[in-house]
Order: sequence, then C-alpha cells, then structure tokens
Amino acid sequence: MKTQASTVVIVMAVGAFVFATADALRASPVARTTSIAYADGAAPGFSGGFGESSCDACHFEAAVNTPPGQVTLTGIPERFAPGTAYPITVTLSRPGMMIGGFQLAARFEKGGAQAGTLAAGPGEEKRIKMEPGAIQYANQRLAGTALTGPGSVKWVVVWTAPPATGAVVFHVAANAANNDEAARGDYVYTAVATSQPQ
Repeated sequence: MKTQASTVVIVMAVGAFVFATADALRASPVARTTSIAYADGAAPGFSGGFGESSCDACHFEAAVNTPPGQVTLTGIPERFAPGTAYPITVTLSRPGMMIGGFQLAARFEKGGAQAGTLAAGPGEEKRIKMEPGAIQYANQRLAGTALTGPGSVKWVVVWTAPPATGAVVFHVAANAANNDEAARGDYVYTAVATSQPQ
C-alpha cells in the first residue's frame, strides 16, 4: 500500500509539472518575444492556404474566426486581365482590438505557385512590406499595426495579375490583438477569395 500511495503521489506531481510547464511556456519571455517580433510582420508561410498554418499557430485565445470579428478582402476582380494592377483592401475588425496584423498570398489554384506580384499600395510603404521568396507574402510593418478606425484596421496591397490562364486564389490570415505582447487575448481570422482569368 505504501508503494501504491507513493506511485500516486509521483504521478500527480508529474501531471502538475506538465500543466505548469505548458502555462509557463505560454507566458515565457520566448513566447512574448515571438509576439513582439511578429508586430513587424510574421515569418513567411502563415497565410492559412495550401496547408500552411495561420496566425493561430502563435496566437491562441480562441478558435479561428470566432465572432464577432472578421477579415475581408475587397477589390479582387471576379475576372482578371493579365498585367493589370488591382488594389486589394484587407480589412480586419473586432470590437475592443488594440492593434492588428495580417499576411496575404496570391497563388495559382492548381499547384500553388506564385501568381502575379504583390506590392504595398500608394502611401502604404511604411505600413506594409513584402517577404521575398518562391511565394511572395504581404505583411504589416510595425507602423501598420495601428488601428485606422474604431475596432478596425485596413491595409491596401496592389496585386498585378499574372500572364497565365489559371485561376488565382488569395489567402489572408489576420490577428486582432490586445497589444499586451503575449499570445493570449488575440483573435485570428482568415478569408479566401478566387479570381478567374478573362
């Protein structure tokens, strides 16, 4: 009986350690540093499309797209003309949010290759940056986290359509954050839109 009681105590102690460690990691300087670093744009590959994670990989207050917030994409043409530039507005809203961030990618529906090019909209150069690579990602800069209206923030990205004939899919992930430099208290939203060639 003494051995069984000792075993129970050890198991309970290990269980308590596991839960305490998980909580400590979430509140650790590393987690806080990651949250702060991403204020100037997330690492490539968090748009939520083609098997990628979205912002909820690091910000986990609630399930993705929990009401009453949302992220929307406007300006994406139903049908695009090759070489034409289209201003796309990303709008993130959630009551009570203090800052916001986003990541947007444009890829061919078949195969997932880069489709066209992305650039900061006119006057948005200090608020938006592009991550180079095989897939181009548009992100907010630190200056672009500031709200542009009550409980909302907008960014304008210019998409120049590709000279190919396949459908293009846009994936955006956005984070409505409470600005406490930690992963808790932030809400993640995603959206998808498709444009067909003319």
